[in-house]
Amino acid sequence: MSTEAEAVIRHLGGTSAVARLIEAPVSTVHSWKAIGIPPSRMAHLRLAAKAAGKPLPKDLSALPSEAA
Repeated sequence: MSTEAEAVIRHLGGTSAVARLIEAPVSTVHSWKAIGIPPSRMAHLRLAAKAAGKPLPKDLSALPSEAA
């Protein structure tokens, strides 16, 4: 079963890509798969994703639950 955090991370290119995108440690991004993405980090991710041309939908459940 995929979590919302996993779907967001997958949408943005994976753990390493997200870490580079927001200049965070890979271990931090990886931990979100288990604990979820903190609201302040989600706000940052939304801005970074939009700037990178991969905007997140307002309703994150619209993201595919499995990699295409």
